[in-house]
Amino acid sequence: MDLGGGRGKNTAVARLELAGGTSSAAQSFARGGADAEESGGGDVARLHVAEAKVRYGHRGTGSSGEEPEEGDALFRDEVLIDYLLRWVDEHTVVAINAPLSVPPCVRCQLPCPTVARCEVEVVAWMRTWAPRLRTRGRSDPHKPAVTPYTQRATEVLWEAAGVRPRETLGQGSGPLTARAAYLRRTLSPRLRLHENLIEVHPRATLAMLFDDEVVRRCRQGESTQVWDARKSVLAGLAERVAFDYVWPEVIVRNMHVFHAVLCAYTSFLWSQQRWQGPAEVTRVPVAPGGPPIAEAVEALGEHWLVDGWIVLGR
Repeated sequence: MDLGGGRGKNTAVARLELAGGTSSAAQSFARGGADAEESGGGDVARLHVAEAKVRYGHRGTGSSGEEPEEGDALFRDEVLIDYLLRWVDEHTVVAINAPLSVPPCVRCQLPCPTVARCEVEVVAWMRTWAPRLRTRGRSDPHKPAVTPYTQRATEVLWEAAGVRPRETLGQGSGPLTARAAYLRRTLSPRLRLHENLIEVHPRATLAMLFDDEVVRRCRQGESTQVWDARKSVLAGLAERVAFDYVWPEVIVRNMHVFHAVLCAYTSFLWSQQRWQGPAEVTRVPVAPGGPPIAEAVEALGEHWLVDGWIVLGR
């Protein structure tokens, strides 16, 4: 799911289904092994894009089987909740491109000694490592390297890797984080973080799978060059991803739908191989003499469980 604001029209959903084959064939498919093609009498695992859309009623986006006949066709709160409740079961993983936790200072219940004196471990980590991980200079030498009331550890790590995500409670992202928190609460305990609900980031996934030029060309834009770049990404995800009911042209022409498909594909591979962050960030190529990302990840330890997201590993 590429989550947009609750009052807007930019929320996109994509639903993937694994059809055919046994569990072992599915796992081999996730690894990209040749034995996924055939492992005995027609045992073939194929991943289908069953749906990919920003609203109901758009041709070429697949069918959910129970589309509303009237009312809001966009995935605002009630429509989105109804959609998730319809499809989530014990075999479903939901991946959302939005913060699923809040910065450490916001969730803290302790008396505050200020950031400079805070002894909460993740805040101390951010205070120690943010200056060492920063890849760009600052025009204001007195500007703080980190603000743990707007940022999580994950933003510090991924900025160092060159992905540069928006801060969890930064300018323009606060309402999105609030909506994600509302959905988590509404859908709990059916959706449980790190069990069948994960936070992903399409740009981070692209950075793991493709080179910088492909990532750059896939960014927002209404041009044939951008659409062709996104088509190349879809072709590179897996040879056996089927588009039986969804038109690839619909996916590549809408950035939110394209990102929703990347979210869904990331969740599929996570469910098969249990890739977990933040170790994946260390696999993003960094120039010699670059920021000490691996050391920072090791120092962060298990704090990524509430201060980080999951992305696709190689």
